[in-house]
This record gives sequence, C-alpha cells and structure tokens, in this order.
Amino acid sequence: MRLKSILGVALLESRRGFRAGYAYISSILSTVWLLIFFYILGGPSFLPHVVIGSIISLILSVSGSSAIYDAYYDLIKLRDIFLASPVSPLEFRIGIALGNLLPSIPTLSAYFILLFFITNVSLACFFITTFVTILITWIMGVFIGYIVSRGDLNAGPKINLVNKLLTLLPPIYYPTSLLPKELRFLAYLVPTYNISELVKCQLNIAFSGTYHIEICTIFLVFQLILIISTGLKIGR
Repeated sequence: MRLKSILGVALLESRRGFRAGYAYISSILSTVWLLIFFYILGGPSFLPHVVIGSIISLILSVSGSSAIYDAYYDLIKLRDIFLASPVSPLEFRIGIALGNLLPSIPTLSAYFILLFFITNVSLACFFITTFVTILITWIMGVFIGYIVSRGDLNAGPKINLVNKLLTLLPPIYYPTSLLPKELRFLAYLVPTYNISELVKCQLNIAFSGTYHIEICTIFLVFQLILIISTGLKIGR
C-alpha cells in the first residue's frame, strides 16, 4: 500500500468537498446553537460536551458518505480508470475516505482550538487525544457508511439518520449524569458514546472511575471489530 497513491486520490476527491464549504458553515451554525442551548440549560460546564459531540458528529458525517462516492465512481467507471493505473482497490477506497475528511479539517481545527481553551490538559495530551479521536471515529464512520449503504447511491439519508441516532440518542452532547440511572448502562451499547466518554475522561471533562473507563474501552474494542469485519464483508 503506497501513501503517494492514497494522497493522490484523496487530493482529487477533496476538491469537491472544498467547493461545498457551505455544508461546514451549516455544521458551525448548528454547533453555535447547541452551545447556546446547553449553556442556558447547564452553564459553562456543558460547553466541552457540546464541542466533543460536534466533533464526533462531523467526522461521522463526512466519513460515512465516502461509501456512496465509492459506489458512484464505480458506476461511472471512474474507479476503473484509477485501478488501470498503479492504484489498488484498497488504496482507492482509503483515498476516497481521506478525501472526504480533508475539507472538514478547518472546521475540526476550530472545534479543537475551542476545546483546548475550555479544558485544562497539557498540549501533548491534547494532541494525542485529538489524533486518536479523529482516527477511530473516521475509521468507524467509513465502515458504518459501507454497512448502511451497501452500494446504494441513494443511501445518503439513511447514513445521515444513522449518524444522527448515534450522536443524539446517547449522552454525547451532554453529561451522562443527565441520563436516568436505569438507562445509563444502555449507553455502552453505542460506540460513539464510548468514544466520547474516553475523550472526556482523558481531557478531565468527565471524572469517572477506572471501572467506567475499562467498560468503555472493552465495549468500543468489540464494537470496532464487529463494525470493521462487517464492513469488509459488505465492501468486497
């Protein structure tokens, strides 16, 4: 697998996303609205939760759509043109997924800068947490996109619905303490919740015991294995 081939496909794919900058303006406006809403609801302590929720939501949104573009490029035979060159199918798909992520980097950077100033952690810890969060959420989002779309070019609304359910149902935009105690264990069943909780614990936003961190990690590992293995079978 060659990095040069992946980056070449990614840069070509990202041009489409950079031309559609209005979509990221919509994301920022939604985040501002949520910041205001949760600030009124719970004060400044809720703000980091909203930013983390917005980060996870944006990455899921852009990564999930890569499966649709992959199917579209296959339909119009563009993928065949790339595969006729020294680009493998895996390199092409990774490039498409990365190309969908690149245009969101400016918006994500703004979110992470805001998050850094409203948290109290070292710069090194913050950068490591940032990188791991983007990587895990991006990989998960790409495979969820393949699972939901199954090659359907009109699967965009279905992918968006799944992404909304994964980010709005569990306590990601707000603290887990707001969820009734009887329902809190169910949140572990949602991978985005486990990602957000691990990030919040790492950035000292949520103060939970070792047991909670271990449960989130175990559930997330099994969920990622299940999602990736299922996505690989469908995406063949």
